[in-house]
Amino acid sequence: MLDRCKLMKEIEIVSDRLFVDFSDERNIAREVWDAICADPTFKYKLAAVKTDWIVPSWQGNLNDVFEVKKYINPYIVLSVDGSQIYPDRHQGTACHLINVGYVYLSYGIAEKNVMFNSVPHVFTGDEEYYEINESPTELVNCRRQEFEFAAGHELVKSVKHTDIPLAFFFDGSLIFWHLESKSMEAKQRFLYSYLDSLQQFYESKTLIAGYISLTKSKELLNLIRIALCDFVVQGCEQHKMVDHVLDAQIASFYLSPFERSTIFKNNSKITKYYPEHLHPHFFYMNIDTEIVRIEIPQWIAVDKDKVDLVSNIIADQVIKGRGYPVALAEAHEQAVVKGADREFFYHLINKFNFAHNRTINISQKSRKKLGMGI
Repeated sequence: MLDRCKLMKEIEIVSDRLFVDFSDERNIAREVWDAICADPTFKYKLAAVKTDWIVPSWQGNLNDVFEVKKYINPYIVLSVDGSQIYPDRHQGTACHLINVGYVYLSYGIAEKNVMFNSVPHVFTGDEEYYEINESPTELVNCRRQEFEFAAGHELVKSVKHTDIPLAFFFDGSLIFWHLESKSMEAKQRFLYSYLDSLQQFYESKTLIAGYISLTKSKELLNLIRIALCDFVVQGCEQHKMVDHVLDAQIASFYLSPFERSTIFKNNSKITKYYPEHLHPHFFYMNIDTEIVRIEIPQWIAVDKDKVDLVSNIIADQVIKGRGYPVALAEAHEQAVVKGADREFFYHLINKFNFAHNRTINISQKSRKKLGMGI
């Protein structure tokens, strides 16, 4: 049981470290940002810099601003999200669950304007991908993303109104950062599966975007860091003056509500595996309540009309959702697995094991949670 009185004292002790004022760093970042935006030679100087920091490239001027319309004509938006019950050794079985939530929403169309659904997928723990030398938790996470994309394809196939704008929103990044540190075996198993999914969206000409709320990205900050180091990064510590600044804060310097930035190209190591037309690009968008990061593949990024359409649909969804896209919020609600669901899952496993005259060796720790004795 949590002792709340003691907790208050503990938080008071660390409060100075929890609530640090980084306004000085933001002021420095803003000054440097304004300077590099006004420097016509900055992009050329940047090309000669050697650094391990992820440095984006971009279209047009660095601080270009584009209006995002708050209203859009009839459209269809699809979204998918996933949740899971990880393998739990205390339950005496490797059986686990991936639950995928689906959402179909249409606006300005008379028929079938809403569809919610969820589909559970149960695994025994002996599937072929468990032979990969990664933790079971990481493998379940990778597998879940496969199911999310596959569910997205099925949703796209179900849409009949091909003449009405259609968009698929994914909660998270289209840059598969989590695979960068994985073994080559894991990359080959999952990365090419993900890319095949992105290719299917491309072939169906379905607009796809990754929506990232409360983004922690620092790619724009890296441009400021490089300028502070006078384009010689090695051995330089001047960049530490702005180390706590985030891209979202930089975008807030010049984006008003319902405006977006120019399109940036991500140049992280993992993107070298992407085909050119699927290469991840991104932009920042002020949705009034926060600055969000939107990621899109190159085939959308090079077409301003498509970018505008994606932005407008996002704006409309955010307004309808009072700060967060309706489709993403509803997909999460369909996918989420709560504590009671987890208990029911293991109850069913035990029930079926009993019916088959099998026994599961549940750990004493799990048994103890069912009831405490004194």
